Amino acid sequence: MAHFLPHGLLLDLDSPAYFVVMRVANREIPQFLPALIPPTLSVSSPKALHAATPAASSPDHSMESDSDTDSDDDDEDDESLEDPSPLLTIASYMRGRRTSVSAESMVPSHQNYVKTVISKTPEQRKRIELSISSNFLFKNLDEDQHEDVVNAMAEKRFRSRENVIEQGAVGDYFYVVETGSLDVFVAKNGNPSEKVFEYGPGGSFGELALMYNGPRAATVSTTSDVVLWALDRITFRRILMENTSKKRRMYEAFLETVPLLVSLEPYERHKIADALESVYFEDGQTVVRQGDQGDNFFIIESGEATVTKCNEE
Repeated sequence: MAHFLPHGLLLDLDSPAYFVVMRVANREIPQFLPALIPPTLSVSSPKALHAATPAASSPDHSMESDSDTDSDDDDEDDESLEDPSPLLTIASYMRGRRTSVSAESMVPSHQNYVKTVISKTPEQRKRIELSISSNFLFKNLDEDQHEDVVNAMAEKRFRSRENVIEQGAVGDYFYVVETGSLDVFVAKNGNPSEKVFEYGPGGSFGELALMYNGPRAATVSTTSDVVLWALDRITFRRILMENTSKKRRMYEAFLETVPLLVSLEPYERHKIADALESVYFEDGQTVVRQGDQGDNFFIIESGEATVTKCNEE
C-alpha cells in the first residue's frame, strides 16, 4: 500500500470521481513527460481529495472557431465538427486552436470598462440563476463576478425556425438557453449546411467568436420557441476570460511545486497547465481500479489518497 499526498501523481485514472486532482488524458500527455506508473494499481481517497486533471480528457467539439488563416487549421476545425458534443471548458477551447491568434486578442482590456447592468425582476434573476447553475463556464466565478454576469445578461426570445446566429457573421453575444431547443448547422467546402449538434435548456453557445474576434463558424436555428440569456462581448471577455487567465496562472504555479515536473521548461509546464482541469473526489471513493484501462493521470492538488495493489498469482 502506498499513500499519495498533494503534488503526488496518480496515473491511469479511468472514471471521473470526486476528489481534487489534476487530470490529463493519456492521448494528450506531452511527449516530454516520462512514463511513471503502469496501470496495475487501485487508488482510493482516504480523505476528501482535490486533484487537477487536464480538460484535454474530453474532446473539444466547439461549434465556433476563429477566422480562417491556413488550410491545415481549417482541416482541424472541420474534424472538430464531425462529432460535436457540449463544450467542456474555456481552456479546452483554447487548446489545439491555431497559434496565429495574437495574445492581445486573448486578454480582455480593463481600460474604460463600465459594468453593464440591465434591470431585472427577482423572478428573472431566479430564472437566470437556474439557467447558468449547471453551466461549466460559470462554475469558478467568485460572488462578485457571478453578480456581474447576472446583471449584464439580457433576455432574448425567438420564435421557432429563426436563426439566432449565422455562420460567417460577426459575433456580439454569448448565449445560454433557458427554454426551448436549437439545432446547429455547418456548411463546409461550398456544400449545403448539415446538422451537427443540438442545444437544450442549460446549453450555451457563441463563446469562441467573442474570445478570438472571429466570425461565427456555425448557424444556430430554433426548433421551438426559445428563451435565451445573452451576455455581451465586453462583459464576457472582461469576466469569463479574465477568470480563465487567473486559473491558468494558478495551475502553472502549482505545477512548479510538483517534484516530477520541476525539470520541465516553462513552456512545457504551460502546455500542461492548458490541459488541466480540477476534479473532486469524496472521502473513500475509488479513483483507479487495478486492471481497468487507464485514460488519464492525476496530480493531487489537495487531500490524500491510498494506493493498494493485489499480487497476481
